[in-house]
Amino acid sequence: MTNKEFFNKVLQQSRNLCSRSEKCRFDIKNFLLKKNISEIDIERIIEILINENYIDENRYVEFFVNDKLKFNKWGKIKIRYSLKQKQINDNIINDALSKIDANTYNKILISVMKQKSVSLKNKDLLKAKVSLIRFMSSKGFEYDLIMNFLDEIIKTK
Repeated sequence: MTNKEFFNKVLQQSRNLCSRSEKCRFDIKNFLLKKNISEIDIERIIEILINENYIDENRYVEFFVNDKLKFNKWGKIKIRYSLKQKQINDNIINDALSKIDANTYNKILISVMKQKSVSLKNKDLLKAKVSLIRFMSSKGFEYDLIMNFLDEIIKTK
């Protein structure tokens, strides 16, 4: 197989991968690195995929934020961190996170807090609060929001 044939084969594999689910530059680069593609060819393939609209970081981030919020019940901090690990531009991240409806976000936070508070076996109020704060922080929710709802959630436990 010639270099050109190999390049075209890998390009088509990349197109197929992108057509199955949203991918960002970082995902495709990792996929191509596993195929032992040169850095120059990786950049060429990524540029082709962007020009053909297979890769769109704005679209990717919107889907990512929506999925992680609704299905994984992650907070903004954890979502931001995950996107930063994928080397997504801060402006794109900020734009997508700013589009999250505050009402929906608070409902998800309250729902997760209620679920967790029910599972807490600790009868000591202070330890229960600390445990709930720690859990919600690990899910990526903001400390001030957690504190806004903490007493209300603990009382209904």
